[in-house]
Amino acid sequence: MDDVSYAPGFAVQLAPKDIEPAAAAAAPSPLLQAVRDRLEATIAAGHDTDDLAAVDHLRKPPS
Repeated sequence: MDDVSYAPGFAVQLAPKDIEPAAAAAAPSPLLQAVRDRLEATIAAGHDTDDLAAVDHLRKPPS
């Protein structure tokens, strides 16, 4: 991730479908929504076919 290299292993675009069973089985969760939002933002940023590690691309640097 430090090299901003996200060679596909498990593509980001495949992850949102895995959240739906959890969302259907549980009460609304801020954490689940945060994960969903991060995945959607990563896909919108053009990393849909990159490895799931690409979600780190949007991380804010430590302050």
